[in-house]
Amino acid sequence: MAISSDHLIDAAVRLNLIEPEILAQLRIDARRKRVDLVDTVTAHYRLPISALYQAAAELRGLSFINPIAVSAPSASLLKKVPQALARRKLVLPLFEDEQGVLVATSDPDDRATLETLQRLLGQRIRVAMAEPDAMHAAIGRYLNDPAQNLASVETLAETDLIAMLNDILKEAYLRRASDVHMAQEESGLRVRLRVDGKLQDYFTNADGAVANGLISRVKVLADLDIAEQREPQDGGMTYYLAPPIDTEFNIRVATAPTRLGERVTMRLLGQEAQSLTLPRLGMSEHDMLEFRKAIRKPFGMILLTGPTGSGKSTTLFAALQEINHPELNIMTVENPIEYVMDGISQIQTGPKISFASALRSLLRHDPDVLMVGEIRDEETADVALKAAMTGHLVFSTLHTNTAAGTVGRLVDIGCEPYLIGSTMNAVIAQRLVRRLCPHCRKPRAATKDESELLGQGGSDVVVFEPVGCAACQGRGYRGRLGLFETLWFDEALSKLVSSGCSEDELERHALADGKLNLMWADGSVKVLAGDTSLSELQTVAVKRH
Repeated sequence: MAISSDHLIDAAVRLNLIEPEILAQLRIDARRKRVDLVDTVTAHYRLPISALYQAAAELRGLSFINPIAVSAPSASLLKKVPQALARRKLVLPLFEDEQGVLVATSDPDDRATLETLQRLLGQRIRVAMAEPDAMHAAIGRYLNDPAQNLASVETLAETDLIAMLNDILKEAYLRRASDVHMAQEESGLRVRLRVDGKLQDYFTNADGAVANGLISRVKVLADLDIAEQREPQDGGMTYYLAPPIDTEFNIRVATAPTRLGERVTMRLLGQEAQSLTLPRLGMSEHDMLEFRKAIRKPFGMILLTGPTGSGKSTTLFAALQEINHPELNIMTVENPIEYVMDGISQIQTGPKISFASALRSLLRHDPDVLMVGEIRDEETADVALKAAMTGHLVFSTLHTNTAAGTVGRLVDIGCEPYLIGSTMNAVIAQRLVRRLCPHCRKPRAATKDESELLGQGGSDVVVFEPVGCAACQGRGYRGRLGLFETLWFDEALSKLVSSGCSEDELERHALADGKLNLMWADGSVKVLAGDTSLSELQTVAVKRH
């Protein structure tokens, strides 16, 4: 049993998760398409169903809990509740303390069932709310008797692997996950979703046989060899989620053998290609102005730097989206193609085509703008720099820690300083931090040390801390925000680089000329604005100078 859809929707409206005027239109859409209103609402707002249940819990003054994320209940406690009652009413005692027994339920309004539980347990109960799927998973894990389980082959035969994979990818989409991890463990399949850079468990009751079947299903879709289980494999696929989500996205798939069986990692690509715009990146007004100037220059190179997963590709494609015009021939070389964009020719590298060879080929197609997915070696760097020198605007990425360190990295690869100095337009070092949930962030006075770290001398400095609510599913953060270290080249800096200056010398001159904005400074502004927390800033940047 679970609370009604009307109660879930009402809770979401009252806690400002959804707007009444948009809800009215969604009701019409749901009736016309004959789909469930809750599914329509969660698809439109990209909210998991757990967010609505957490909203309902908040309105009732109850705690919201994931029953399978807590320690397993004691056997003596579980024996007091008939399994039939637990499964039918979706209730489960979790633990007992001096205040009584904490009971998880999907329907806290079912007073009769709760009174029955109190009689069975013989002591006072406290109620916590949980979503039905989590209750099913917890009951399946804690109440299943191994002696009564079906054989693994029979379990696999009864499992709808297509529906299971669809449920996992649907939840990943609604939680705005970037990756899905599936690994085999002693207890069966473990699924985790990377949301805002952190991994979250998604619980299933899949045993070893079901895990093998599900992984084989992914390998078939990704065009991998299902018979090969001893070597890593890479592939990809396009996946479609049916209405009301009604969207298609690309997935990069990687498999690897482990001690207990294969594991699969799926990277969900290009989910928001159509909404990629420069203002959404989070650049400061000054940096945005300089970036727009740089990407509209007729030639030169713009480099994005940072570790894997720092949002470099997103920034590049937002820039390409900004300048995409029928008068320009824009071509890209990528591995893999993350965002599919209209009006742009995109080439994917592979075993028979390298970045350098693909780039040389593209130069014979009369391009105006080139995007190279990554500069990995001297050959690619040399071709890219010479293309920038011969009248093309070139975008690419590189792995360095700082903007000024990019020049030294290119020299280490084998590029000539004069070539770097004469072609570079801008270097942007980038990191991602979690964005504080605007619904529940809490202001507080900064300590003296925090104020000094943020470059503020006053005593009335305010910073914000995460709290956790239904909108952010209790995490305190929702979405991510870019932090940028920007280096804008002018004639003086270009001459300095061409002369073979050191990284410290370049950084010192650029700071003095106002051409370098350090990442800590950019992050400090965003901390003071309440966009992120100081602890998040400290995970990706250090104060220099």
